[in-house]
Amino acid sequence: MCKGKDTGVEINSEGTRHLGAAIGTNSFREKYIKLKVEGWTSNLTLLSKIATTQPHAAFAAFTHFLQGRWTFISRSMPEASLLFQPLEHLIRTLFLPSLFGRDVTDMERDLISLPARYGGLGISNPVHECKHTLDASLRISKPLVELIMKQESKFEPMELAKAQRVVRAEIEKESDERHQQRLKQLETNAPPVMKLATKLATEKGASSWVTAMPSNEHSTVLHKGDFRDACAIRYGWQLRDLPHECGCGEAFSVQHALDCPLGGYRTMQHDTVKNLLAECMREGGVKGVEVEPQLQPLSGETFKYRTANKEDDARSDIKCFGFWTNSRFAFFDVKVVSPFAKSYSSLSTKQLFRQSEKAKNREYRERILNVEHGDFTPLVFTTSGGMAPQSQIVTKRIAQRLSEKKNVSLSVVSGWLRCRISFALLRTTLLCVRGSHIKRHPNAQHTDIEFAVHEAQISY
Repeated sequence: MCKGKDTGVEINSEGTRHLGAAIGTNSFREKYIKLKVEGWTSNLTLLSKIATTQPHAAFAAFTHFLQGRWTFISRSMPEASLLFQPLEHLIRTLFLPSLFGRDVTDMERDLISLPARYGGLGISNPVHECKHTLDASLRISKPLVELIMKQESKFEPMELAKAQRVVRAEIEKESDERHQQRLKQLETNAPPVMKLATKLATEKGASSWVTAMPSNEHSTVLHKGDFRDACAIRYGWQLRDLPHECGCGEAFSVQHALDCPLGGYRTMQHDTVKNLLAECMREGGVKGVEVEPQLQPLSGETFKYRTANKEDDARSDIKCFGFWTNSRFAFFDVKVVSPFAKSYSSLSTKQLFRQSEKAKNREYRERILNVEHGDFTPLVFTTSGGMAPQSQIVTKRIAQRLSEKKNVSLSVVSGWLRCRISFALLRTTLLCVRGSHIKRHPNAQHTDIEFAVHEAQISY
């Protein structure tokens, strides 16, 4: 054990620091933390006011900036977790209700505190996280402490960096296991709708809109209604102010809105994803990208499956040249499914993806392989933002082409592409729910404008 001459900081062989002598007595440390917490609670109160009108901006400010302010204290101050209780109380009783426009239960608070990739929103509980961050800080600093203890005049910085990387990897693995365990416990006690919604929220790509910073320039901003609706759909909460009846005569619900063809919103969702993928292919330098290409008419060909598309005017969604190999055409067809549909209630997400991809393959693959002499890939997405295995492979390939074309890191491009797809699915899902589902007047589309102007003597 060594002791600093002026500071009185003691460091033992386990790498544990006793900070009392460095910053004063325990009572002084407690007063210091309380003073800091008072300042943060003041900031959080102001942010809660902003959250009532701009919840997406307030959410980003909290997760990307504000909660990082108490990270240093939680990493360096022992026995500080209980002192963060007033902060957690304010988050629970003021900030979250302002953000969502509703109160949250204990279970919902625990779920929201998880990272986005585990179905949460990354609004951590400072009381709980304080215990883990202090331990992680001590473990990461231990190789450096041991180096100081040796008092050697020469050392290898690379060895120190390597040792710390190993420790960080261990901490990240333990953190992932802890979050997975918490998620399993929450799913065990969650109601069926919330349990399904949580599983869907953990799908790859489903949380890209959560972690993206709001930006008007990059179209990643949600207004207050969209943000709260997106959170409600993410966790299976009841949406506010929904109509009781759809224009088609059926009882209105979120699931009905995602199934009902009235208004053309489902078609719009399909076309939005299709056009986005085609645009990204063009940006990546893929040749001959064509949207809705007509397939060659059949001349007596027969196919194995009864569900094969045999129409003379059949079309796929996207066609391009050289996507997989340099000498073949590639065809793609998009399908966006709602995993909340009753017909899928007994299926896991993996089964749903497999079934949807199989249906698309039976419809197009044999015809495109034998008649067009091309390759076919189904592109299946969920309304919650998830991607089927084949879709993940295709988006990864698009990201590779974009990375090479624009000379940008593949990981950066992959994140950008997933974010664009996530927002496209989210916005169109919200449009399906909030769009007008009113039946058109049967004669509205046949109005003879010139005749009406002449008969009514309308001036022009």
